[in-house]
Amino acid sequence: MTHFVALVASERKKGNSDLLARLTTRYALRSGADSAEIIYLKDFQLEQCLGCMSCTFNQTKCRIEDDLYRLLDIIMDADKLLLIAPVYVLSIPGKLKMFIDRYLAITNYIKERKELPAVSIGIAALPDWHQFQLPLMNIGLLGLGRIVVDSFILYGAGPGEVLIHPGIERVQKAVKNLIQSEPEPLKSQISKHCPVDFCTLFERIDDNHYRCPVCLSPAQPHKDGFYFDAVDLNSHRWTRENIKKHFIDWILQTKPRFFSNLKKIIEKKREFEL
Repeated sequence: MTHFVALVASERKKGNSDLLARLTTRYALRSGADSAEIIYLKDFQLEQCLGCMSCTFNQTKCRIEDDLYRLLDIIMDADKLLLIAPVYVLSIPGKLKMFIDRYLAITNYIKERKELPAVSIGIAALPDWHQFQLPLMNIGLLGLGRIVVDSFILYGAGPGEVLIHPGIERVQKAVKNLIQSEPEPLKSQISKHCPVDFCTLFERIDDNHYRCPVCLSPAQPHKDGFYFDAVDLNSHRWTRENIKKHFIDWILQTKPRFFSNLKKIIEKKREFEL
């Protein structure tokens, strides 16, 4: 049984994101999904992370009483997940960022779940006004333990304008591929975007070496884009193994390190009269 979920991160009813989500559920069922549903981020009460680290240090659920786990249960039941979000000031809507910021609690909750495919679609009004949109959307998907198999921008400002944009034709193909895809290891390739997270922004290391700032995959300049090696692509920052290592080697060590530094911290607070 294949269950498809479209997660909409827009507040606007019958806006471009909402209309696109309705269209994708129809495509999903036509492509072989047994069931499909739309969930709206606006329908869930989500509070800002307090940074208390209790969920991590105590290996418990987040102490905030909101709808985080109700939302996660729905997302985790999705065999195929599609994230749709409008562009707000080059980036994602605030509530989606708030959800992503609950990453520690999310990771602690889903750490043993199977890695499943996902697609993200950002909706922008103009080209050159969405450079951070897809990378941030895909950070959310990678943080949910998903493998991003496609990610792209559609254009439309007024409600429904996205439906008349030529790029709308890509949606049906993307949904069909999502429904029928089974994640496989990435192959070495030349691309203008990072194959892991579709980021087109790269951090320069030196003249011959760059890396994706989202997943840290190395990239070597090529006349047609960047060369990515399969070994690097399949050992990026967000793999289950590397996330586990990050938690053990860094996050869990911050507590004892803090207490070992506490005396120095107190002395400095007194010195600075804080």
